[in-house]
Amino acid sequence: MKKWYDDYNKLNLSGGKISFILEDDEDMIEIQYKDGMLIDVGYIERMHSYFITVVSSDTVEGWKQPVEEVKVEDKTVLADKIQETIYKYRR
Repeated sequence: MKKWYDDYNKLNLSGGKISFILEDDEDMIEIQYKDGMLIDVGYIERMHSYFITVVSSDTVEGWKQPVEEVKVEDKTVLADKIQETIYKYRR
């Protein structure tokens, strides 16, 4: 039986460690890197959109100034957008 996170298990994390939290939630997926960078994926229901947020460190300071935030309105392209974001910052 297919799990909600199966499509994301196929991502090339470029050395990151992925955590699956809860499907279609504000806290959905986190990809952590040894240097402190974090790629956070969440769904904001009131906006009917997913957001991929990249922070240089998982600290209050890091979250105050995200490196990038990508809005994704179509879940069918979410895995591709996450992969693009990983490649952009981890190559």
